[in-house]
Amino acid sequence: MWVLLRALSRRGARPPCGPSAPLLPPARGRKTRHDPPTKSKVGRVATPPTVDVAEFFVLSERYRQYRQTVRALRLEFVSEVRRKVYEARAGVLAERKAREDAAEHRELMAWNRAENRRLQELRIERLRREARDREQQQAEEKARQAREAEAFVQLKEREVLQLQEEAKNFITRENLEARVEEALDSPKSYNWAVTREGLVVRPQHKGS
Repeated sequence: MWVLLRALSRRGARPPCGPSAPLLPPARGRKTRHDPPTKSKVGRVATPPTVDVAEFFVLSERYRQYRQTVRALRLEFVSEVRRKVYEARAGVLAERKAREDAAEHRELMAWNRAENRRLQELRIERLRREARDREQQQAEEKARQAREAEAFVQLKEREVLQLQEEAKNFITRENLEARVEEALDSPKSYNWAVTREGLVVRPQHKGS
């Protein structure tokens, strides 16, 4: 009903490009509530028309079904429009998210490769440094062992020389009698003692 009224109002409306008509008060119009009634309607009692109950029930039921159908169609159209908007927006967002994820993945992979190269170079440098340190330690250990061996040989040589010098004073069968005579003729006395304080105590001769 309201669609028909809107169409009729549009058809009877003034075209926007035409000349403007003068605004004049209408010659005849509706009465206000304060105007007196006409002579023909004085004393008339307004009685509403009779309503058929069965017809009113049918019309009410049809109007209810009509409103329910229109409301369902309106909700369906609204949900479809919203779904299309959401799918379009979600598709754009998903595509943008996929591009961003792909770009981030490429950046992370490039950073990972660069970091792996840097760590590999550091590892190789560390292994080389450890190898140089190990070689230096081995060389120092060999030098230390060589010095110790040389010192041991020199010590043994000194011990041998000292033993050879001491062997000159050893008592053998050949010089046994000479050494006994030498000891008897020597005035050196070994008759002395050492106290706890480190003092040498010699015997006192009677004639002294």
